[in-house]
Amino acid sequence: MKAVKFIFGIHNHQLLGNFGWVFENAYERAYRPFLETLEEYPNMKVGVHYSGPLLEWIAEHRPEHIELLRDLVRRGQLEIMVAGFYEPVLASIPEEDRIEQINLLKGFAKRLGYDSKGLWLTERVWEPELVGALKKAGIEYVIVDDYHFLSAGLPKEDLYWPYYTENNGESIAVFPIDERLRYLIPFRSFKRTLEYLHSLDDGDESKVAVFHDDGEKFGVWPGTYEWVHEKGWLREFFDEVSSDEKIEVLLYSEYLSKFRPRGLVYLPIASYFEMSEWSLPAEQARLFVEFVNWLRARGVFERYRVFVRGGIWKNFFFKYPEGNFMHKRMLMVSKLVRNNPKARRFILRAQCNDAYWHGIFGGIYLPHLRRAVWENIIRANTFVSTGSFVGDIDFDGRDEVFIEGENFYYVFKPGLGGSLVELSSKNKLVNYADTLTRCYEHYHSVGSAVPEDTGEGVESIHELSEGIPEDVRNEIAYDSVRRTLLQDRFLKPKTTLDAFRLNRYDSLMDFSNKPYGYSLEDGKLRLRRSESEFSVVKTFKPTDEGFVVEYSVAGCGTFAVELNVAVHSVMESPEELHGSGIEVNDRYAVGRFSIELDSEARIWKFPVKTLSKSERGWDFIQQGVSYTFLFPVEGTRSFSVAFREL
Repeated sequence: MKAVKFIFGIHNHQLLGNFGWVFENAYERAYRPFLETLEEYPNMKVGVHYSGPLLEWIAEHRPEHIELLRDLVRRGQLEIMVAGFYEPVLASIPEEDRIEQINLLKGFAKRLGYDSKGLWLTERVWEPELVGALKKAGIEYVIVDDYHFLSAGLPKEDLYWPYYTENNGESIAVFPIDERLRYLIPFRSFKRTLEYLHSLDDGDESKVAVFHDDGEKFGVWPGTYEWVHEKGWLREFFDEVSSDEKIEVLLYSEYLSKFRPRGLVYLPIASYFEMSEWSLPAEQARLFVEFVNWLRARGVFERYRVFVRGGIWKNFFFKYPEGNFMHKRMLMVSKLVRNNPKARRFILRAQCNDAYWHGIFGGIYLPHLRRAVWENIIRANTFVSTGSFVGDIDFDGRDEVFIEGENFYYVFKPGLGGSLVELSSKNKLVNYADTLTRCYEHYHSVGSAVPEDTGEGVESIHELSEGIPEDVRNEIAYDSVRRTLLQDRFLKPKTTLDAFRLNRYDSLMDFSNKPYGYSLEDGKLRLRRSESEFSVVKTFKPTDEGFVVEYSVAGCGTFAVELNVAVHSVMESPEELHGSGIEVNDRYAVGRFSIELDSEARIWKFPVKTLSKSERGWDFIQQGVSYTFLFPVEGTRSFSVAFREL
């Protein structure tokens, strides 16, 4: 028996709501050539996971790939790993949903001729209480990172075996992915990987090294298509590793049929190391990188890195309140449609993880991903009557006011300036209020903390870095308050549009982040706030086309009502207008709508753009458009604002 055991796995995932050309590009550059190359090497074996959104696309557009998967399963070259069908982070959804998501993908695997017992853990987000749900779903082993084990106190030399982990009297096997292999494959010469695997040979035949990572690394990531396919890295790697006299390539299931896990371990809440950086609030993430670099400069990082821990994945719900609200609305609807089979598929789709967080990929910063989640939340919600109620929907300790109208769902946050944080259309299946706040990210000023490695090959996207373009740097602005609809401020009369849009101004009185008193009667919501000589009363009335708000304000200066609307495909420029309203046709996102006044006003409009990083480099993305209506006030003034879906 060969001494060195090696398990090779890939995780193929495309995002719910992603563009068709993205699916096709990834298929042609990574998924198809990888599997076709594997077919040429019958001694090579791979554990593969395909996410549900990708499988649905492949089944519709490239059915021959499904047949190739089925054939490779029959030949014993493939092991199908499952996860939640729509790629949720399992720790972020209810147990009933976890089991249903896993069973959906197990059902698809059976159509390929494989009874899956192994699970690819989405984003490797582990929480001990997952064990029970995984066992109920028929899962026997899970793939996580070696970082999980290091965080539990195990030394690196003990991480070449699977272990059992237990929770409340139930246990499951856990395999550690070798981080060293994650940074070697496929970015460095295949010889480097062979040398590393050979170095593990100490005569223990149960010892196993595991590589399991994104399939997009094999053709989609920058520079990898040329390196992996055109220059032949993949063929050379498959040829050498599958014929090496010292290396035995196994599937997870084959390993467990020959060897028992080594013993018992208790893994803490964890994900991979990079995630612990990304999930921290920006300033803390900056300090985290600074600390890691400080340790590196002294040559002690590897010695002490087991004790260097950042945040956990759920921190993203603290970091991005828009993502938290979207997530909690999903949970709210999941409970409501628990026994409604027709609505279930929509809410399961809304659990796709990508739009809820951000790391090296666009994630929550990509409007079309959030739009896909909102579409499915709204679809599922329409199967039940919600009515109107007051309650803490997003669990921030302050009540929201939820109003269900004939054609819309409205959610107000009285504690956040009495503003409208959700305006969801049942007809268009869009949330007009889905505008992301402009916030500082730590990589705006520092790089990321990643393991260092040099040599021939191609750079990982974790290693790519470039400065912020000067034209973008001049337009960067950070918001003081979350962007919503119906935000109220008293501005100094000489405040300019540029000062306002770049958040470089002082107001006479800013109510946008202050709590409003409120009362809800006969479907009307009355919100009020007074401070010093300034006061605002706004009465909200739902309509079949949207809403009307009647304002009564008192004070001096320029009263500004701002509505941030999720306009994504109309590329606006800053502009000042005069009139009694605006009309917009956002053809590829929220569609046509108008905002109408009962009197003339100055109108400011400008794009709300965020700066984020992705595998492509810097992304300066329009998250929505701010429409601000300005009224001079000396004493008291009344007016109305109406939103109409067209």
